[in-house]
Amino acid sequence: MLLNEIVDQIPNINKCLHRGKTLIIRIDINSPIVNGKIVDDFRIRMHAYTLRVASEAGTKAVVLAHQGRPGQDDFTSLDLHKPYIEKYLEKPIKFVDDVIGPEARRQIRELREGEILLLENVRVLAEEVIEKVPEAQADTFLVRKLAPLADYFVFDGFAVAHRSQPSVVGFPMVLPSCAGPIFERELRALGAVFEKKGRGVVLMAGGAKIPDTLKAVEQLLKNSFVEKVAVGGLVGFVFAVAKHGVLNTALKQVVEQGGYLPYIDKAKQLLAKYGGQIHTPVDFAVNQNGRMDMDVYSLAQSPLDIGRLTILAFKELVDQSELVIFSGPMGYIEDEKFAVGTLELLKAAARRKLILGGGHTIMAAEKAGVLDKAFHVSTGGRAFIQTIGGEEMPAVKALLTSAKKFRI
Repeated sequence: MLLNEIVDQIPNINKCLHRGKTLIIRIDINSPIVNGKIVDDFRIRMHAYTLRVASEAGTKAVVLAHQGRPGQDDFTSLDLHKPYIEKYLEKPIKFVDDVIGPEARRQIRELREGEILLLENVRVLAEEVIEKVPEAQADTFLVRKLAPLADYFVFDGFAVAHRSQPSVVGFPMVLPSCAGPIFERELRALGAVFEKKGRGVVLMAGGAKIPDTLKAVEQLLKNSFVEKVAVGGLVGFVFAVAKHGVLNTALKQVVEQGGYLPYIDKAKQLLAKYGGQIHTPVDFAVNQNGRMDMDVYSLAQSPLDIGRLTILAFKELVDQSELVIFSGPMGYIEDEKFAVGTLELLKAAARRKLILGGGHTIMAAEKAGVLDKAFHVSTGGRAFIQTIGGEEMPAVKALLTSAKKFRI
């Protein structure tokens, strides 16, 4: 069954929009935070649309979301996100420093039509970061405390759709549930990729999330969802070392200090199996009296961008493609000297059907002036790539189960 046919079996948000009814809406506004400040509010902008739709329909919207994970630097209160939501909604919302306690439940009961209540970071609950089957998650405190106060559940958090957590799969087991507009749009875009069956599809994979990207590249090629892969950023550096070997003492120190050795072994395995489909950099840009390009054999320090010859080679791949999935920058885009590879390839990719994923990729697309030219801009980033690669989406299964159970 095609993905679009599966999506057609899941009620969309319009089925849950009834005046005076209470909706629990799971969104994903997890945002990059630096020095206690949100530096990219793309997801918040996107999900403001969902909340506006719910509010204008006269529902009482209870918002569940998370930021970071316990123990991480970006694990913080959603009170930080409240003014951003209000900015894009152009109206005030309520916030409660609580998730399932008496105060949260009181405020939910007292909501009026059109009002929006943002609950505290759902991951302050230990049970939220534990993955279990949906039936078990329906028996968590989160679901047992909040579900009786709601009429419908709306899932709109694509970036957590691959997590079998209470806020994702627990509520659909006990409440009539719908797919939010952002989630539905993501699934439709995925369907467009699947329909291509790899023909003419190129993945431009960069960034610094090496293990995630290696896994995604392997799955995408294994399942024939992409025809070719071009790697840049730290991922491209790892593949280049895997292909050409550690070429000098200085570079060996870079590899060892960066902790890249385990990833290089994995990259070697992928090159041995899919070498003809994986395109690696032939030169890099380094910080030496400004920007200087060096071929892989002369490299003696950490690269900050792909070099000019690599840019030209990757552009040729883009020109030969029909659909380009761009996930992760090719270099250190915070410095304009080393954003060249990313920006030039984005401009080239915008002439094809372009799918963008990942916060840094979206920031770069804005700089390149191509954000509005993309076929699809994913709120999930890496989740989008993982899903195309064949990773299961528990959220979809839970919503299908709910649709059969409640038949709304």
